[in-house]
Amino acid sequence: MVRFNSPQVVRHSSPQRNYRIGALVLLTVLVGFTVAVRAEAPLNLNDAIKGALKSSEESQLMVEKESKLQAQKSEAFAGALPTIQGYATAGRGSSPFDPSAIGGADSLPVFNPVLNRYTYGLQVDQALFSFGRIGQAYKVAGVALKSQAESNRHSRHQLELQALDAFYNAVNARARVEVIKASLKRQGQTVGFLQSNFQMGSGQRSSVLLATSSLKSLEPQRIRSESDADAARMSLNRLVGRPVQAEIELDTTSIDASSVPSVDTTDAGIQKILERRPDLRAMELQKEALSGIAREYRMLYLPSLGFQGKAGILAYKLDKQLTDFDKNLEWSIGIGLQWNIFDGFSQSSKAHEYDSDARSMDLSTRQAWAYARIEIASAVREAAAADTAYEAAVQARNAADEARQMLAQDFSAGKGQVTDLLSAEEGLRNAELGILSMRYQKVRANAALRVALGMDLIEEDAK
Repeated sequence: MVRFNSPQVVRHSSPQRNYRIGALVLLTVLVGFTVAVRAEAPLNLNDAIKGALKSSEESQLMVEKESKLQAQKSEAFAGALPTIQGYATAGRGSSPFDPSAIGGADSLPVFNPVLNRYTYGLQVDQALFSFGRIGQAYKVAGVALKSQAESNRHSRHQLELQALDAFYNAVNARARVEVIKASLKRQGQTVGFLQSNFQMGSGQRSSVLLATSSLKSLEPQRIRSESDADAARMSLNRLVGRPVQAEIELDTTSIDASSVPSVDTTDAGIQKILERRPDLRAMELQKEALSGIAREYRMLYLPSLGFQGKAGILAYKLDKQLTDFDKNLEWSIGIGLQWNIFDGFSQSSKAHEYDSDARSMDLSTRQAWAYARIEIASAVREAAAADTAYEAAVQARNAADEARQMLAQDFSAGKGQVTDLLSAEEGLRNAELGILSMRYQKVRANAALRVALGMDLIEEDAK
């Protein structure tokens, strides 16, 4: 292809201008390198948990729930504050007036003038005494807010477990890919060795075909494992607040989320653990809030005393009366009493409904306490069993690796059978995958034990 270059205008730059351009280019390169390093910073388990607690949609939903209840608490307190309203009207109408109503002669006709009417001003209403209804509503709103805070704390524990699962899914999925690739490489070497021997007149063709078939069967596993790794990466990115399609480097050097806690399994120790469990505390507070709402409805049968003040202008002409505060000022002050004497038992029925809800919550709470005891006992046993299972998986993997090496040496020396070597390769692959699973189960069991004890997976100051 022929290119036609247009004439270029040669401009002579001063040394100072060239220095500024060079400095700018260098600064741009350094900034880009810093951003790239930060973007590629490895993600460890603790950072994944902190990211989920800060940036996931689940954590933001918890914040919104507390924000709503905080607004409801402010709304309850608003009943103790005055309400100030401005008003303004303009209209035309008639209002009949009989002079005899104020002592005039009966012969005087009834006046029915048609007038324009203009008003504006301010009106103030203030609750004076309501037999504790406002305070009760404010108290119930506070209890509901505390219940939601405890419930959110329990939800954060579950979110921490979810982040741990997502992180380990990504780690194990990538490790599974590497395990299968390493197995492919070893079996590829075995197939190459058999083919070379067969071409030189040694060995059997059936052995070559058997090894090749075993090698080819691993390829679909590799494809599926790579797909699973991509899905696990995207799920982890979503949970920690990163772009879903972003590449991510995982740091597994500090893999454990937290240390294994000691558990006092005596009745007194279990009782203390249950008392600090956030989900159980949330249920207790929710029961208290329901009972408080029932009391609120009963208190609606008590009277309430309020103050009302009003001041404004009442004018019939637009010229001077709208600003004549001496002659056209309209005002009133006073107190009023309201008393719901009978409403067909409407509020009483609602109170009974919330009483029933409170009793149901009490039963659910007692049930939850019993299940929590079972959960703690099971979590303690699972943590111990997972630790033992991991040690067994490590020993099994070491034994499988040693067996595979011995069979490979025998096979290279012409002593072993290819079926034994392929079986040993499969055993080593399964043992390595078993270590991945057991390592995850060990950390997961320890984390589940901490959650069962009402503890966070990471320290509060690390969040």
